[in-house]
Order: sequence, then C-alpha cells, then structure tokens
Amino acid sequence: MIWWLKAKGTPAVVASTFAVYLMAVLVREEAIPVPAVVGPSGQLLVAQILGVLPVVLLLHGIDRGDTIAEEVALRHKGRRNFALCLAFAILVVMLAAVINLLWDRPESLSLARNCVGFLGAALIVRSALGPGIAAICIAALPLACAAAGRRPGGSAQPWAWPIQQPSSYLGAGEATFLFAVGCALVLWKQRPLLNPLARTA
Repeated sequence: MIWWLKAKGTPAVVASTFAVYLMAVLVREEAIPVPAVVGPSGQLLVAQILGVLPVVLLLHGIDRGDTIAEEVALRHKGRRNFALCLAFAILVVMLAAVINLLWDRPESLSLARNCVGFLGAALIVRSALGPGIAAICIAALPLACAAAGRRPGGSAQPWAWPIQQPSSYLGAGEATFLFAVGCALVLWKQRPLLNPLARTA
C-alpha cells in the first residue's frame, strides 16, 4: 500500500497542499487583475487559484502507470482512486477548518471549496477527454470565471463558484456536487471516451 501511495505521487500532493495553504495564509487578499469578457474588469484572488496545483498533481498521480495492467490487477483501481480523492477532500476541508478557527482566515475556506470543486470538475473532464485536457481545463477554469463570471455590480454570477465569497453556500454546494459526480465516474469508468493527448506507441 505504501508503494502504491508513492507511485500515485501522494507525498507530492500532500506537500503541495500544505504549501498552498501556507501561501494562502501569507498572501491573504492579494489578487491578480483579470480582463473582463462580460461585466466590469475584475480581480482573481491568489487564494482562489492556488487549489489548481495539488489537484493537477493528484490527477497526474491517479493516471500514472499502465491502465490495462491496473485493470487486470487484483486490487480495484476505481475504489482506490476514489479513496485517494476522498482523503484529499477531507484533508483540504480539515486544514481550512483549523486555519479559519485558529487564525480567522476565510480565504482558507474558499481554497478548500475550490480544491474540492476543481478535483470534481477535473475527474468529470478526465472521464471524457483524458487527464491531459482535464488538467488544462482546470487551470483555465478560475481565470475564465474571473473574466466572464461577474455581474455589473461586481458580484459573482451563481455559476462562477470558484470566485464566490468564502461563505457562499451556493458555491460550496456546486463544488460538492461536482466532486460527487467526479467520484462516481472514478468508480464507474476507468478509461476516457476520448484521449487526444494520450501517448501512442
């Protein structure tokens, strides 16, 4: 089991998760300007995009190795990958709860929400187009939401959950829904429908 966790890159995922939480605490309300496609020009908080890093590492780890060999192995790949995703979600939520409780850092809540939502969205795209395109889509998602997801008054659109306020129940619900669907696909489907970026022998 320890070998399997190392093969899936779990140490790198855990280290990057702690690192992005530390960075979120340090940068707090720092933001990067994003040109608006719709509505007023806005900003994307650094804490709202940091969750991409551990999610992409986890996505890469899930798909390491030979898919065919994994499918014929005695262990059930889908259940183990589901357990790995669930453990990641529990870790980010617990870290956010501890940080917010001890130091009153609401940005940690939005980071946890985005980590969970990014992972769910990545797993959904992975099941259709493979892990490579899923990683690209997840990296672009918060930028797209910041560019096109604001109302004229500056508040976030209901669908733009990555840029909603940390206390938004709607954003948390949307991220949780994406995570649930993504995990169901991990259990049900091992190979993507298409995988344009797959390496061919």
